[in-house]
Order: sequence, then structure tokens, then C-alpha cells
Amino acid sequence: MPGLQQFLPVVLVRSLLFYVLAGVAAVPFLLCWPALRGPRRTVYAIVDRYLRVLLWLLRRVCGIQLRLEGRDSLPEGPVLIASQHESTWETLFFQVLFDHPVMYAKAPIFSYPVFGPVVRKFGHIPVTAGASADAMRAGFRAGAAAAKDGRSLVIFPSGTRRQEAHALQAGVGVLYQLAGVPAVPVRLNSGAVWPHGSWLKFPGTVELQIGPPIEAGLDRRDFMQILSGYLAD
Repeated sequence: MPGLQQFLPVVLVRSLLFYVLAGVAAVPFLLCWPALRGPRRTVYAIVDRYLRVLLWLLRRVCGIQLRLEGRDSLPEGPVLIASQHESTWETLFFQVLFDHPVMYAKAPIFSYPVFGPVVRKFGHIPVTAGASADAMRAGFRAGAAAAKDGRSLVIFPSGTRRQEAHALQAGVGVLYQLAGVPAVPVRLNSGAVWPHGSWLKFPGTVELQIGPPIEAGLDRRDFMQILSGYLAD
């Protein structure tokens, strides 16, 4: 992080404090574990409160702010949220920012002791690296089914987390056509404060920009061109 290396000891201490306090804050929520067998809205309420505690800790302990632009451009009903992907930040906090969308998550997460039951209850869709074409089609169909049930979807068109510009994967076009809902491009810079592959949390502001919606029903190539143009700007 240019310009921040001189403050690295402070960043290290604040990051450690964040994790300690996040662990302490998790205790009362873990006591609600039996509620995970209850209705989905109950699980939403529990997880939302914990995620908001984490956002508060990031702000007060680590100096990480959030600036959200373009929320008013979100259309009514389910949408395909096509977002840049730089950090764990968006995989956590999109849940509270976009009203619990369905997300594609790495298959091993579904077997984790705490996160597994939560992602299953949320209806997230497992994906496996190097999956067969049939498995990928099944994942796309599951996403389309969620959209038909009235839920928004999150997809990271560039695939794995990266800060530099990268070509979009073709799967986002397939999902756009199958889901039949408007797509909403999202730009962000979360990797500047929560870098991938590091446990350090650097002070700064997560700039999250929700772009103008892309109407449903466009030709796939036209859709990809519009989406790529926005995310690459």
C-alpha cells in the first residue's frame, strides 16, 4: 500500500484489535445457533446484525468508511448484480447492502462448521473449480430459478478476486439470458483497504458505485459489451 507502509505497525495493531473484537462480538450470535433451523428471515436478522457490527468495527477500529453511490438506480424486483471482485469485503457485506441476494460460493464453504449452515440457509449456490460443463449449466439454472422466485443474484464476472482490469467470463452472459432480469453493474475498490491474501485492514474508503441498470432481453454480445465498458472505466 503506497504511502501507508510507514503506518504499518498501527495498521497491524488495529487489524488485530478488529479480529479480537469481531470474535468477542460473535459469541452472542453463536448462542443463537439453534435459530439457524428456523425461518430464513430469522437467520437474515441474526446475520445482518452481526455484519453491521463488523461494519461498525471496521469504521471505528480500522478507519474503513463506506461511500455508496447509485442506490436509487436499482430497479424494483430481482436483478443480476454483476460486480467487480477485489476482496472478501463484498462477499460479506453485499448481503446487507443488496437485501440478501443469492451468491455463488466455493463448494468447500458449504461444509464449514459455522458458515456452512448459513450459506445453505441463504440459498447460495456452490461452485467447484474446474467443474464440468454440466455442473456449470446446473449452477446457471439454479441461479435462474432463484431469480424466478424473486431473488436477486450476485455474480463476479471477472471470476477470482483481482484489482486490475480483466476480461469478463462468458458465464455472466449465459446467466443474464437465463435469468431474464435486468443487470446492474457495480464498481468498487475494496481491495485497497481489505487486500486479497492479507489479513491487514488499511484505513480508507470503500467506494461502491451502482451503475445504471442494463435492461433484460438484450442480445448476449450487446450485453457483454455494455457491461464490460462500464466495469472497465
